[in-house]
Amino acid sequence: MTEFYLLHIFALTLGQVSSLHFMKRYQLAAGTSLRSNIIYMVINGIISAIIPLMVLIFGGNKLEYTPYSLLIAFLIVILAALDCILRFKAYEAGQIATVAIISTLGSIILSCLWGVLILNEKVSIRQIIGILIMLISVLTVSQTHEGKLRRRLIWIYAVISVAGAFVSILSKQHQVETTFETVDTLSFSVWIGLIRAVVFLLIAIFPITKQGAKIFKVSRKEAVNATVSSVFSGTSYILTLFTSTVLPIVITSPLGVGFGILMGAFIPWVFYRERLTTRQLIGVALSLVGTMLFLW
Repeated sequence: MTEFYLLHIFALTLGQVSSLHFMKRYQLAAGTSLRSNIIYMVINGIISAIIPLMVLIFGGNKLEYTPYSLLIAFLIVILAALDCILRFKAYEAGQIATVAIISTLGSIILSCLWGVLILNEKVSIRQIIGILIMLISVLTVSQTHEGKLRRRLIWIYAVISVAGAFVSILSKQHQVETTFETVDTLSFSVWIGLIRAVVFLLIAIFPITKQGAKIFKVSRKEAVNATVSSVFSGTSYILTLFTSTVLPIVITSPLGVGFGILMGAFIPWVFYRERLTTRQLIGVALSLVGTMLFLW
């Protein structure tokens, strides 16, 4: 079981580096316009499909298909796109660390409720205490902005939290589904990437963009950051799908949140010299305590 936890932590690390560093670099290079979001989603979809497809081909396996898996893949694409687009907006308006930490609130609550009520997973008293400490850490950090800024961003944080939580929930549900026929993990990852690329290519050619072919003129910096971010996030997602077949969501979700808070403070400090306030540092320390309760 230890190797699955280590693999999950490695996957979380890749995901956080993608989200907090390379997505931020892309946002700085491309902005947060409709064009920039479409370009990122198309590149992300293509890369996210290529990685598992190559593994399938070299492993001598075939791409599988079931209606249920395609439906879940489509829902995940829409929710993940909503999360990504609003995250770009939040990065533009607030600190990277604050965005990363506050947006985890829904993930803790909704994922754990789903695990306990729907999947009949068990959670210990120690883990419940850890979850409560993490919630306190999130609420502590959420009070760092001035009132006007919080009111302007609160709905963005809320939607990011819910969308991110249901990406995890639907991914977990697909991996443990017993009623409907599902595809294997690699095929599922390929379909998510392909659906994402197709959906946003259709949006790009739709007249609402009013930009025509100009939307596909991508600078080198935009392409590099979007590609690297997608390689990291795509690999992270595949590994997370593998570990979710073994590890319960009432463990992986809070663990991911606690780890995300720590990385959300560390990465912006290293790469963007973002300084944390005393209240934010307290929140990070509480998150560390909550995470250790899961690992202890």
